Amino acid sequence: MIAASHPFVKTVATALRRHCAVPAGARLVVATSGGADSVALLRALAVLAGRRSWRLDLVVGHVQHGVRAEAESEAVFVSDLAICLGLPFERRDLDPRAAGDTTNQEARLRRARYAALAEMADAVDAEFVATAHHGDDQLETLLMRMLRGASVRGLGGMRWRRRIAPGAVIRLVRPMLSVDRAEGVAFLEQLGQPWREDVTNADVSRLRARLRRDVVPVLQALQPRVTARAAELCDHMRGLSRVLDDTTDALAQEMVGVSEGRIIIDRDRSRRIGRVLLSEVIRVAVLKAGARPDRVGRRNLDRVVRAVLDRRGGCRQFALNAGVMLTVTRDTIEIEPGGAH
Repeated sequence: MIAASHPFVKTVATALRRHCAVPAGARLVVATSGGADSVALLRALAVLAGRRSWRLDLVVGHVQHGVRAEAESEAVFVSDLAICLGLPFERRDLDPRAAGDTTNQEARLRRARYAALAEMADAVDAEFVATAHHGDDQLETLLMRMLRGASVRGLGGMRWRRRIAPGAVIRLVRPMLSVDRAEGVAFLEQLGQPWREDVTNADVSRLRARLRRDVVPVLQALQPRVTARAAELCDHMRGLSRVLDDTTDALAQEMVGVSEGRIIIDRDRSRRIGRVLLSEVIRVAVLKAGARPDRVGRRNLDRVVRAVLDRRGGCRQFALNAGVMLTVTRDTIEIEPGGAH
């Protein structure tokens, strides 16, 4: 019998309260794929659920992607585990055709999975969806974003708590970000609890799997606490990002105006605020014009910033996403909203 004082359970409980801000008595959908990580989270939360200090109301949620031969047996495994734990079970099946070809398949499946989890949470009146992302996942995410040239915002990694979708009431929480994969496996082994292996996790044609196999073990050998260090760095970068956002918002209120439907920023003033803040003010302006946040990265903005800071005259135009057009003139930065031309 595992007690709430078990180190793994205690760490999850601390994160659930301190970082995820989940109150006692909350109802959570626990996203459970059947893999070691999600089964460890479910078993830890099941221990906490019966404690008077928590009184958690858990629902086991499983999304069947239908893209692997083992998918149905994994769904049955999770359903049986929910029965053994005396917990309600919710399942949603995705249309495998929605995954498309291999290009961006992982991102499409992730969006569909979160949409299905949000639907489950709404159906059972749950306030939270808990996922089993852990410290090793955070380290891998940080490395991937570094390789892709992320900004301060991107280097904040995965957050402990966020809205499951823009404007949604339901919160996605990750109470395992302060533990690593090995701790979850050790917890399950102590319980004698089996799990299912997803063979696609070993597919090194995927960047994350390649980092997991070839890079992370080297980093762990060099610095055994690398996972904890990565988590601390991500927390620090998120704090810096909040400071940057506050400063940017104040500057944008001063600098960004609207004339005849176009967003106008004074170019001379822009040159005096420095590269980082200029990039952020332009980002705020192009988002206001309707650009998609996930398509306004540092590399896209760097081209614009270089044009603003040089001393050339004339007009230079930059086509951004969602039809947003940005023009650098001798005196201004003009942003035309998508659909306006």
